[in-house]
Amino acid sequence: MNQRPTLLIVSYYFAPSPLVGAKRFSFLTREFTRQGFDVHIVANELRDSVHGREDHSLPLHGKVHRVANPLELPLKGGGPWRRLVNAFFRRVLAPVGSDYFWAGAATRKALKVARGLPPGVVIATSPPHAALIAGERIARTLGWPLILDYRDPWSAYDWPAWHRGGLSQRLSARIEARLIRHSVARVLNTPSMRQWFERKFATAAVTRNYVIPNGFDTRPVQAEPAEDGVLRVVHAGEIYGSRSLVPFLRAMARFSERHPARPIRLTTYGALPPAESRAIAEAGLGAFIEERPRVPFTALFPELQRAHVLLALVSEHMTYSTPYKVYDYMAAGRPILALAPRQAALRDLLSESGAGECSEPQDIDGIEQALERLLLAPANSAAPRVDRYRWVNLAQQYRAVIESVATPSPSAEPTSEADRAAY
Repeated sequence: MNQRPTLLIVSYYFAPSPLVGAKRFSFLTREFTRQGFDVHIVANELRDSVHGREDHSLPLHGKVHRVANPLELPLKGGGPWRRLVNAFFRRVLAPVGSDYFWAGAATRKALKVARGLPPGVVIATSPPHAALIAGERIARTLGWPLILDYRDPWSAYDWPAWHRGGLSQRLSARIEARLIRHSVARVLNTPSMRQWFERKFATAAVTRNYVIPNGFDTRPVQAEPAEDGVLRVVHAGEIYGSRSLVPFLRAMARFSERHPARPIRLTTYGALPPAESRAIAEAGLGAFIEERPRVPFTALFPELQRAHVLLALVSEHMTYSTPYKVYDYMAAGRPILALAPRQAALRDLLSESGAGECSEPQDIDGIEQALERLLLAPANSAAPRVDRYRWVNLAQQYRAVIESVATPSPSAEPTSEADRAAY
């Protein structure tokens, strides 16, 4: 293409927001800008969060246009009136999410931004689903192609039904199906997510469903693991859902009994839920874990490099997902031990990349053996195959998708399963 199309990206979270939803397109936008695209991002206003207000380690590129949600839900504060309003909207908005009202404000902002811009492509990334709703409205009004980018499923997975109920889930699927009909391509985060999507939305052209995962930037070595003393295992992030550190700590205790000369400790960055802290204390495993507060990535990264092993957990209810921290772990270059069910997408990623290995979350014997291999076995001479997960390489894949929908032609679209696997 002689002139690259305008990119209008709808991303509810964007740099310097510290929330994980900001990361994907903060990095991709940097690469799109380097590739010569004129990139405009419509995003929510920055807000205080449990992780702070801003994360300045994230790249900030493109022209960012922020618009506030006209009705932030749930309403803050107490009182019977607020509780009644929150209960009403929680039920009514269950199919689309509590951020629904941002879609209208984002659409108006985007259409104003697009005035006078050359024709381009709209990319909308979810969650929250309001971004997909806004993206469809914007693309339809402008007559631009629409790419739906899924960091998590909307209705094409079984877990949302637990939060919504059967009727809300069916309404979600109907609404999402309409958006999909108006899209020209879908980008999904893992092969597992694409499989779920294609079972749920069988009428969407499979040759326009791509897999482009999250990624990482290469970084200089700032620290090295100690060759003697304490063996350090690091876990970054909160523990939530059905995940638990207790089986892993039991395996650590058994490892410690067999290797008393090398004490072992798990450091977790992020508050433990009270129930998890109680379970660890009741099991008598508190000596093996150190809880530290969440820190900015610039401070966390040397701790990742200093670790002997990096720990990741995947819930049995979110097997389609690869935790974002895994890509930060890849950047650190330390071996990864994941506790994940057999069907988890993370197993395929670690096997393909050589960046680590997986154990069943409750398999204490298997976890102990994995610790033995990763901590004490001679280093594997084969370097991990993680280069394809660098943001610069993932953005090249995304560029091919963008240009194929901006200038559709029979030769521009991968048609075989082998070709699509490259994406």
